[in-house]
Amino acid sequence: MVASRACLALGVLLTACRRDAGPPVAAAPPPDLPLRAETESHTAATNGERFGDVMMGVSHEEDEATDFHLQLEAAHCYWFGYAGDARVAKFSLYIWDPSGKRLDSARGKKPQGLFTHCATQSGIYRLQGKVAEGKGHFAIVAYRTRAAATASAAAPEVAKVESPKTDLAAIIEAQAAAAAPGAKRVGNYFAGSADSSDWFTVMEPGHCYWIIGAGEPKKVKRLYVYLWDPKSHRITENRSESDVAMVGHCAKEPGMYKFQVKVESGKGDYKAGVFVK
Repeated sequence: MVASRACLALGVLLTACRRDAGPPVAAAPPPDLPLRAETESHTAATNGERFGDVMMGVSHEEDEATDFHLQLEAAHCYWFGYAGDARVAKFSLYIWDPSGKRLDSARGKKPQGLFTHCATQSGIYRLQGKVAEGKGHFAIVAYRTRAAATASAAAPEVAKVESPKTDLAAIIEAQAAAAAPGAKRVGNYFAGSADSSDWFTVMEPGHCYWIIGAGEPKKVKRLYVYLWDPKSHRITENRSESDVAMVGHCAKEPGMYKFQVKVESGKGDYKAGVFVK
């Protein structure tokens, strides 16, 4: 009774009481967490190889993070499948390059999903998992794919070649070959020049999709790609620090998905391609 009155008396204490509500986090994670995480990464990178050990983390309060340090190699794409226990409501992942520069993030996502990154340099990267809402245990399992011999020389280096006639489609194809070997392009390329363009593509369950955007080198400084499901819920995003950006998604429901390509910095033409396998 005393504790309840204290919480009602002050808004600050009320917030604290709500945050502390509920039983403490269990000492051990659910045994199915690693398998659920691996299902996400292996489904997306069926031709890839398991990379490293299961990364386990736990958050005893909201926004508590766990850091992992990984040796990533250039010309490889990494598929980080993650899964949280029943008390994790929203989950976030961040990645920093060997120099400490944050490259990409997936913030406030569902407690189970996929995060991808194609390394452009070899070194020790920092991967951070954070329970953005709720608390509990989580697991991350990584797979990696190797860039094709022709693609490794073309992506992302070709995207930096100074040329007024840069073949954006070739850059996209090279990135697709590196990130998703064997994936097939869906339809024609999408082309835009406005600050942002919205397009739609049909996705079917049981297939994984990659949406890859490429902007004019030296003109488009930062390119972002966003993806929404048929119910207009934003699924994932890639806020790239370069003129090439990519998102991946394994569809669990059929329908028309919206994606947006946005020039966050700079100005110029860009194209996008959708790939599936």
